[in-house]
Amino acid sequence: MKKLQLLSLLLVFTIACKKSGNNEPIENSLIGKWTYTESYVSPGGPTEWRPVSPPGQTIEFKDDGTFIPCESFLNDANHFEIIDSVTVKIQPAPSGFVLMRYSIDTTKRQLLMSPTNPICIEGCSYKFER
Repeated sequence: MKKLQLLSLLLVFTIACKKSGNNEPIENSLIGKWTYTESYVSPGGPTEWRPVSPPGQTIEFKDDGTFIPCESFLNDANHFEIIDSVTVKIQPAPSGFVLMRYSIDTTKRQLLMSPTNPICIEGCSYKFER
């Protein structure tokens, strides 16, 4: 009976671990497809994280410098250039281009981006997940 209980417990843990999602760290690279999940904005009050609407929007940085935007993030842009390990230039944009500071959390599987030129006066950031 104890063996059956132990086996049942082991089976439950195995299934639970498989259903918890992909916990593997990602590569520390901007290249690839990212799902736009949240934006950090100030709608007139304190700055706060807000979910993207509609959900499921993706952007993609391709090896050849092509940028594929989504409807809620730089939707007129089509090209990018990695300037250094924390800065990417995306164009075209209303001012010609936008410089974005970025950081990748490989463990959380997240990309955070914030414009540096032009800068958001109230502060703004964008969160993506792989």
